[in-house]
Amino acid sequence: MTDNHQENARPQNEIPHDPGNLPQFYSKRLILVFSGLFSVLFGAVLLISNLRCIKERKGIMQVLVFIIIYVIGIIFTMQSAKTSTNFSLPLNILGGLILNEYFWNRYIGKETEYEKKDWIKPALISLGISIPAFLALVYLG
Repeated sequence: MTDNHQENARPQNEIPHDPGNLPQFYSKRLILVFSGLFSVLFGAVLLISNLRCIKERKGIMQVLVFIIIYVIGIIFTMQSAKTSTNFSLPLNILGGLILNEYFWNRYIGKETEYEKKDWIKPALISLGISIPAFLALVYLG
């Protein structure tokens, strides 16, 4: 009975799937692009959406803690260094890489097969948030 249980056990980071019914995730590439174009916060929201699909609460909590600390670190770094916003792009891309290479690989699995979710809705939401924020900074700041 123990041997049978071990045969049915799946590796911790591998998501079981029916070949005809793959989970739908936002892709690693999309998470990286959104992190770079908009903010690492937007990439984290996409990853958290993926983790919610597989009910990975521990992963969600760890991504939330990471993103809060990371964004505070970016803000502190930018204010301390008194640099232009051009420095934030590499920091956002680095954050996106961490989301993918650490959190995705750990909680979803590096080799997990999935169907790509459509990127239009998150792109429209991100633009809807980013454009007014940018305009407010330009005209009010």
